Amino acid sequence: MSARKPTKRERAARLRAKELAAKRDKRQPLGDLDIWAIAVHETWLAMQRQGFTKEQAMDYVTSVFHMPRLPDWEVQNPDHSPFEDDEDE
Repeated sequence: MSARKPTKRERAARLRAKELAAKRDKRQPLGDLDIWAIAVHETWLAMQRQGFTKEQAMDYVTSVFHMPRLPDWEVQNPDHSPFEDDEDE
């Protein structure tokens, strides 16, 4: 007993399903850090398109007054010293 041979239509359907599965996006969704980094990069590119030099655009992006909103993962204690607790005193 041999297995039935697939028809042209069945082979074409299987090939289409295989191609669609290969095209499907298998990446992870963007996180807060990804979104923040993309916003900073796009701002830098837009500044260059408007005629700013690379140094001027970088200065604008990194300046304190024009920094985009920092994501939630930003550490509030960058020097890693112990937080002072007012209740201990």
